[in-house]
Amino acid sequence: MKMQNNQWKADSEELLDKKLFKNQRNIKIVQEAMFASTNERFGTSYKSRIDDPKYQFAGKTGTAQVKRISKRERELDLELEQIPYKDRDHALYVAFGPYVNPRYALSIIVEHGGSGSKAAAPIAKKLFKLIIDRHDLRNKQSNFERITV
Repeated sequence: MKMQNNQWKADSEELLDKKLFKNQRNIKIVQEAMFASTNERFGTSYKSRIDDPKYQFAGKTGTAQVKRISKRERELDLELEQIPYKDRDHALYVAFGPYVNPRYALSIIVEHGGSGSKAAAPIAKKLFKLIIDRHDLRNKQSNFERITV
C-alpha cells in the first residue's frame, strides 16, 4: 500500500490508474499473435480461418478444465466422446474481426465441448461471416430496421 493524494492505495489500484495499452507496440504484439493462431499453418484455430480479407479474423483458443485428471485417466488417452459428458472440458475462443479495421469481438464458450479449436473456433467462423454479411446488408438498405434476415 502507498499513500497517494492523502489516500492509501493498493499497488494494484495504482496499476489500474495507468492506461492498459500505454505502449501501442504491446497491443500490436497481441494482435499479431492472435492472427497467427488463426491464420498461420500451425495455429491452433487454423482450420477455422477464412482466407477472404473481408471476413478474416484473429483469435485465440482455450480450454477450461472441469475436473482434475488422474494419472490413470491421462494414460488412457481417451477421445472426447469416450469421456462422460459432465467430465469434459469447456471449449473457449475469443476473436476480433475483420482483422483489418476490426468492428466486432466474440467470446465463445461451449460447455463440455472439449478443445477450443474443435468446438468453439468453428462457431466463430460461421458468426463472422454472418455478422459481416449482415453489416453489409444494413449499409445497403436505408430501411434496415424493418428487414428481417
